[in-house]
Amino acid sequence: MKRYILFFLLLLCSPIWSAKNEEPLSDTAQISILTCGTGEELYALFGHTAIRVSDPMQGIDRVYNYGLFDFLTPNFYGKFVKGDLLYFVDYDTYKNFLISYIYDDRTVYEQILDLNDQQKQIVWNELNESLSENNKYYIYKFIDQNCTTKVVDIVNNTLEVPLRTTVEGNTASYRKILNTYLHNRYFEMLGINLIFGSKVDKKSDLLFLPDKFMNALALTSVAGKPLVKETLTVFEARQGNHTAWWNTFIFALVLSGGLIVLGRYKIARYTYFFIFGLLGVFFFAVGFYSLHKELLDNNSILLCNPLLVFIPFLKWNKKLYSIVFGIPLLLFIALNITSEKLWISLPVILLILFSLLFEIYFFNFKLNTNKK
Repeated sequence: MKRYILFFLLLLCSPIWSAKNEEPLSDTAQISILTCGTGEELYALFGHTAIRVSDPMQGIDRVYNYGLFDFLTPNFYGKFVKGDLLYFVDYDTYKNFLISYIYDDRTVYEQILDLNDQQKQIVWNELNESLSENNKYYIYKFIDQNCTTKVVDIVNNTLEVPLRTTVEGNTASYRKILNTYLHNRYFEMLGINLIFGSKVDKKSDLLFLPDKFMNALALTSVAGKPLVKETLTVFEARQGNHTAWWNTFIFALVLSGGLIVLGRYKIARYTYFFIFGLLGVFFFAVGFYSLHKELLDNNSILLCNPLLVFIPFLKWNKKLYSIVFGIPLLLFIALNITSEKLWISLPVILLILFSLLFEIYFFNFKLNTNKK
């Protein structure tokens, strides 16, 4: 959040340019791709991509950014979940852009592209055409349409041969690729894996993440010449991403063990059931409501069973508990046996399983006691 506040403050102090009637680039112009490292905020966990256009003769040094959105959009979170939140492209001076990333202590790489004058002009024209009111807004998608894929499209439209997508680290499933960025952030990893459906388990065929795009550019040649003329480390983060001790898989397991013990207390069990039952209701609703294909066909509803909400009011026997809650839980495990989603969800599975066992045990114990 703080980076965006700084960005817009700097933007207010910047000169305002018109997207129309731009002068053609001179022969001193350079087009480069900026790849920004990950940050601490959730929206920055996967990095960022932007395009820099530098033309000293024309006094131009701009960064075009496709990752902007307006927090003041009415029903912002509802639109984001539904999948019709509008992102937009705009530009700022290179100096202002760089200041914002230095402020956030995020690494910035620059790859200067070896393009001829005609190709540079194509990129320049497309960037400025995208600033018009009819073109600047686009519907954001987690994988198919984001700040990186928009830049990939511009590069591909300029080159005769599209960029290769089979670069190192980009040949696994979308889920596995995303998880590599979240190893030190267990609870973010858990949330993302629970909310994403089965469509992210297919093999990746898109360059949708900044560092994968950066690798693809480095491996691309045009007419026997490397596409990237020079790679610069403009700014290197002073510190790596630090993870709080509580945000690890081990801590989640320890916490699960503690909550399992607390599970013998009815209020603890019912609170846990209520939270994950509500999550199940959310997953069910999103399946019909959202336009994000990544959220569809989500078997997490078998783990976060909406009927968990009603457990305090149910007076079932052990057999009914096993059918209504046990079978969906086993089905969730079976469906995800080859997916990383299973082991990432392990603490949740253990908590639900043992909480259900406690519920069945104490209910049957009470039932048998009353019979006596």
